[in-house]
Amino acid sequence: MTQTIVDLISQHTQTALAVVFFVSLGEALFLIGLFIPSTVVLVAAGGLVGAGKLPFLPILLLASAGAVVGDALSFWVGHHFKGRLRSVWPFSRYGALIDKGEAFFGRHGGKSIFIGRFVPGVKAIVPGIAGMVGMNFGWFSVINVVSAIAWAGAHIIPAAGIGRGLSRVHSFDPRLAILGVVLLATLLVLYYLGKIAYGFAYPVFDRWRLGRIERRGPSASRLARYETHILSNHRNIVGWTLVLMVAALAAGGFLTLLGNLLFDPELKLIDKAVYNFLQSFRSDAGTRIITAVTMAADGFVLTGLSLALVAWLLIRRHFRVAVTAAMAVATSSLFVPLVKGIIQRPRPTMLYAGAESFSFPSGHATLSMTVFGVLAVIVASHLAPRWRPLAIGAAIGAALIIAFTRLYLGAHWLSDVAAGVSFGLLVTAIFAFLTRRQDRAIRLGPLLAVLLPAYLGTYSYHLWKDYDRWTVNYAPVPIAEQISPQEWLADGWSRVAERRLTIAGDQAEVLRIQTDLSLSGLTARLEPSGWTPLAVGGLLETLMPSRVPLVERPAAPLLHDGRRPVAAYTKPGPASDQRLVLTFWPSSFQLGPGEDGRPVLVGGLSLEMLDPIAGGYAILEIAEDSQVLSNDLDSLIQSLAPGAASTANSDILLLPKNGAAMIEAPVLDGRRP
Repeated sequence: MTQTIVDLISQHTQTALAVVFFVSLGEALFLIGLFIPSTVVLVAAGGLVGAGKLPFLPILLLASAGAVVGDALSFWVGHHFKGRLRSVWPFSRYGALIDKGEAFFGRHGGKSIFIGRFVPGVKAIVPGIAGMVGMNFGWFSVINVVSAIAWAGAHIIPAAGIGRGLSRVHSFDPRLAILGVVLLATLLVLYYLGKIAYGFAYPVFDRWRLGRIERRGPSASRLARYETHILSNHRNIVGWTLVLMVAALAAGGFLTLLGNLLFDPELKLIDKAVYNFLQSFRSDAGTRIITAVTMAADGFVLTGLSLALVAWLLIRRHFRVAVTAAMAVATSSLFVPLVKGIIQRPRPTMLYAGAESFSFPSGHATLSMTVFGVLAVIVASHLAPRWRPLAIGAAIGAALIIAFTRLYLGAHWLSDVAAGVSFGLLVTAIFAFLTRRQDRAIRLGPLLAVLLPAYLGTYSYHLWKDYDRWTVNYAPVPIAEQISPQEWLADGWSRVAERRLTIAGDQAEVLRIQTDLSLSGLTARLEPSGWTPLAVGGLLETLMPSRVPLVERPAAPLLHDGRRPVAAYTKPGPASDQRLVLTFWPSSFQLGPGEDGRPVLVGGLSLEMLDPIAGGYAILEIAEDSQVLSNDLDSLIQSLAPGAASTANSDILLLPKNGAAMIEAPVLDGRRP
C-alpha cells in the first residue's frame, strides 16, 4: 500500500505540487486554518522529497507561496471587517479565539506575524488581527514572506532528512523502515488531532460542559450526579479512567506478545537476532558491571524491599495500601513461574533449575516494574500533578534498565523482557487504581528513611555473598552450534540460513557461499581475481552524507541474524560509480569444539553506489539480488574455486578448508535438494 501511494504521487507530481500550495494557503486562512492538516501534508511531502519522489525546490517555493497568499487573504479579512468581525458569521462563533489572537498580537506586535507561524491555534488568527488593528501592509508583507519561507523550510527540510534516512534504513532493514513510517505518521495524526482539539473542539466542548453542569446540577437523580461528577472531573475521575486505559493497554501488550510467541515464528527470529547482536558486544568488564546492576533487581533484593514496605505500612496503619501492595508483589511473583511452567520456553543459556530454567516472561523485568512501580505511585501521590509523570517515568526507566541487563547477559529473549515489563505495568496500574486517595496520607519522608537503608543493606549483602558466583554464571557462552566437517558437507549446510536475516527477522539477499576458510585463506583466493579487502564502517558513518569517493568508503555494516560482518571484499562494478561488495558473516555453526573450532562463514553479494544529494555530498546506496550480481556469480565462483564448473541454477558454494572442492546445490522449482 505504501509503495502504491508513493508511486501514485511520483507519477502525478503536478497534483502533489498543487496540493502542497493549497494546503499551505488553507492553513493560513483566518479560522479556517484550524482545520487544515498542513503539517501532516508538508512533512509527508518532505519525506517524499528525501526519498527522491518529489523535487525539493518547487515544493519549498509552492509551500512558501501558499502560506504568503493565505496570510495576505487573512490580513484582508481583518482589514475589511475590522471591529465588525465579531458579529459576522462564522467568526462570531469564535470570539474566544479572536480574543486570544488580540492578546498575542498585543504582547508581540509585528513580530507576532513571524512567531505566530509556529504556534498552533494562533497562526490562523494573528494575520487577521493585524488587519483589524491597521498594521502597515508593507511591513506586514515583508514579515509575511520571510516567515513563510522559514515556516516551509522548517517543515520540509527536516522531513526530507527523515525521508532520506528512512530510505537508507529500508535498504538495511525494510521492517524497521516501515515501523519508522508508521510511528512518524501516528505522531503527525496525533499532532493534527491535538491542534483541532486545542483550537476548536476543546472550546466548544468546554462551553457545552459548563452549560451541561449548570443544567443538570439541580437534578437529584443518581444519573445526573454521575454525569456532573464526570464533567467536572470530580475526584480526578478522568485521571483514574486513564489509569485503567493504561492497564488495558499493558494487558493487551502482554497478550499480543504471548500470542506472537505461540503462533508467529518471526518473533523468534527477531529475538535471536537481537540476542546475537548484543552478545557480539560482550566483554569481561561489561559482564562484571552489568551483573552488579542486574543483581539490584534479583528476587532476594526486591523481596526484602517489598517486605520492608509492607511492614512499615502495617505499622503505620495504612492497611489498605499495605494489603494491596503485598497482593501486587505476590501476584507478579506467582504469575511468572506459573506462565513459565505452562509455556516452557528455553532460555538462551541455562542458568537456573526448575520453572526458572524457562524464559517467558522475565521475572526480573516483571518484578522490578511491579515493585518500582508501586513505590512510584506512592511517591507520585505527594507530588504536584506536573511532577508525577517524572516519578512514574523513573520507575519505568529503572525497569527498562533491568530488562536490558537481562538481554545483555543472555538470560532472556527480547520478547521475554517486553512481556515482563508489560505485566508489571498492568499490576502497577491496578495498584494505583485500587489505592487512589489512600496513599496520600502516607508520610513520604519516614517511609524513604526506612526503605533506602533496607534496600541498600539487602543489595550489599547479596553482592558480597553471590557476586562472584553470578559473574561466572553470566559469563559469555558460544553462540554457535558445533558440527563436524563431515556433517557439514553431507547435509549440515542445508541448515544454514539461505538468506541474510535482518535485525527485524526479515529475509534480505541470498547467502551464496559457505566456507570454513580463514580470512587469510579467503583473501589469498580472492585477491588474484581483483577482489581487495574492504573495511566495514559504522552505522552513522554509512548513513551520513559525505564527499568521500566510493572507492574510499567502508562497506555498509549489514547485520545477519544480529551478527556483524567479519570481512568484506570489493571489486569495481559494471559502472564507474558502482562497486561489488562480498561480505562474510559468522553463521550459527562452527566445525569442531571450543576455541579450536572453525566458524562456518556465509557470504553474500551486494552492489553499492553513491546517490548524490547536493554540494558534492552523496550517500551510500545498496542494491541486492540484481541482475548484475547474478551475472557476476560465475566469476566469483571461479575466484574461489578455480576450474570449477558452474551452472545458471547454482545456489550455494561450499568451500571446505581441506581442499578446493566445490559442491553445488542445484535448485529445482525453487527448492534445494
